[in-house]
Amino acid sequence: MSGKFRVHAIVGDEMEPALRAGRDYVLTAPVTTYEGEGLYLVDIGLGIELFRVTNTLGPAGELLLSRENEHYPPHRLPRHEFSDAVVGIVVADIRTRDERFLRR
Repeated sequence: MSGKFRVHAIVGDEMEPALRAGRDYVLTAPVTTYEGEGLYLVDIGLGIELFRVTNTLGPAGELLLSRENEHYPPHRLPRHEFSDAVVGIVVADIRTRDERFLRR
């Protein structure tokens, strides 16, 4: 019901156990640059994916894109490439409590 926020379904296991695939969602706001450490929706070539993004404080201004699930390796991106790929920043987690109502 908002022109500013979007709901994004968690579809893979990349952010488990924090966010569960097929059950949880995130509320995002559109952004076009790095806004500080947080969870971001980013399209780095495989579609829109969720990453935890932190500043590496390196001389190249790289950002570290990682997942909660340790089976997925982190990525490093220069800030200018991140700005071209970022779609939104997560402002809230939506954890499903009773899945029966989602299936209906």
